[in-house]
Amino acid sequence: MLLGRWICVAAAAVCCGAATAGEPTVDRTVEGIIARMRSQLGREGLLTLDAATVDRFVTEADRAVLGTRYWRFTANVPVRVSVMRAIEQKVPPFWLRARGFTRTDMRVRNEEYEYEVWQRDFAAGPIGLGINGFDQHRPHYFVAVGALKRGAALRLSSFYPSGQRRFAMRKGSPIYHDWPDLVITELPDALKGQVLLTTIRGRAREAHLVGGFRTTPYPAGRAPDQLHLTWSGDPRTSVAVQWRTSAAVRSGRFQWRPAGSATAWRSAPAASTTLTDSRIVNNPSVRTWRAAAVGLRPGTAYEYCIAGAEGLHRFRTAPARPAPFSFVWLSDTHNQPAAATLLAAALERLPDQAFCTISGDLVGTGQHREDWDQFWRHLAAYAPERPVMPSMGNHDCIDGLGPEGYLSQFALPANGAPALRRGRSYYFEYSGLLFVALDATDSVPAQRAWLEATLKASKARWKVVVFHFPPYSLEEDYPDIRREWCPIFDKYGVDLALSGHVHRLQRSYPIRGNKALPEGSAAPIYLMTVAVGQRGEEAKLPRYGLVNLEPRVPIYHAFRLDGPRLTMQALDADGKECDRLALEKVRR
Repeated sequence: MLLGRWICVAAAAVCCGAATAGEPTVDRTVEGIIARMRSQLGREGLLTLDAATVDRFVTEADRAVLGTRYWRFTANVPVRVSVMRAIEQKVPPFWLRARGFTRTDMRVRNEEYEYEVWQRDFAAGPIGLGINGFDQHRPHYFVAVGALKRGAALRLSSFYPSGQRRFAMRKGSPIYHDWPDLVITELPDALKGQVLLTTIRGRAREAHLVGGFRTTPYPAGRAPDQLHLTWSGDPRTSVAVQWRTSAAVRSGRFQWRPAGSATAWRSAPAASTTLTDSRIVNNPSVRTWRAAAVGLRPGTAYEYCIAGAEGLHRFRTAPARPAPFSFVWLSDTHNQPAAATLLAAALERLPDQAFCTISGDLVGTGQHREDWDQFWRHLAAYAPERPVMPSMGNHDCIDGLGPEGYLSQFALPANGAPALRRGRSYYFEYSGLLFVALDATDSVPAQRAWLEATLKASKARWKVVVFHFPPYSLEEDYPDIRREWCPIFDKYGVDLALSGHVHRLQRSYPIRGNKALPEGSAAPIYLMTVAVGQRGEEAKLPRYGLVNLEPRVPIYHAFRLDGPRLTMQALDADGKECDRLALEKVRR
């Protein structure tokens, strides 16, 4: 099976076509259908929708929009449009036959899927295609366009959504923006050389109704919940806090003071954003809040409260000068309860730990708000008092739909790569450690110059980078990361590179220039971990690997930095050690 790489940056280009005010759009049409359903069907009716029930709520006017305004472009000459539809999809999109498309005997294949080919001829001018269906079938259809007249100079323009990518129809051409490794392996001669229009798999969600309605097990109320800390500024003098309420709450305030003091509370108003998912039947809209405390004293314990919430919580600012501290690393938590168990064990073992990092795939589906509701439920005993500083994983922006869900959850530093949105990459320094978060799901080359400048400028003794896709792994290959980032790690003294994704526990030899060096060499060490248990199989060690296994139980990594010494333990929730590492660096 081709596991493939999911690149989420495509969503910004593919799903942001503009619509004129009042112009009928697929989004507005689907929301209208959902509104009619919600007014007439109860909760169970929505959760058990079938195709026949959906059909009752879709008007002819809806079908006209959903069948023509989903994917649009203009051809300068008469053309034949071929729609490649996955044969596993049980119900073909309604508009294919209705709009005169004919199913042919041709097939197109890649390593995962087989597609049947539907065709129709169009005159020169605007061409509109319809939705992928109401069932959210993940292998979305894709399109080929060829001129009807042999030798005609075909030009396609006026694409909606904007940012359309085009390739030649041939073996090796990609099909999905968000899975560029999945390429055509077989196609008929009749389609070779035509213009291939790619898409993202996530577009199938735009009209997802059958099986599309969901519940959250933890709906929001008026009292603030999901309290969690991050750093968006200097950890020595600031902290950021985020929380959630029902959409009915209109104000929020963050108050803090030195822990145990009788001094007056300092306070800051909070900014809020309303998050709405009309397919969540029991809690479609919530309000998320963010506030920050600045001007704090380094190395100081503070207590804080959120207006409307019960109890006080504490946090501690980073020390002014390097001092011993600990931090914890998890990966691939997938909004599973194991995260709660691991962090509870970590807190018992390391009560003085400064923060937690998670190297991607925090949740299973980043666009599903109920996944985040579960994630924060599992972190409820940890996140209100210690910052959670993550990096992006493919599941956090799955199927090319982008990082909106992830970015809505975290107030992260604005010092990342200029080409990326705030929060997708960033860095901070904590007590002699430079911590750099990279986004391996976004453009790898676009982060290289910023990464180099960040590492070069830092005088920190220890340098750790965190990102999701591992550049050294038997299961998957990421040559762009090895090409673009690893030489920078080598050049500027990165000590550890933390990643996940392949659900293994792995530690490499020191690696420089893609070559394994003896233990103790001054070169980056690459680690992987996973917070969901696997089969417990030990795999053959790669040439660069010291440890490579599938842990039977969830694992976390505990790091301790004490001046020139750094230690790491890979532990399960019962304290059983799976791996250990000790490094020493007298001075940089």
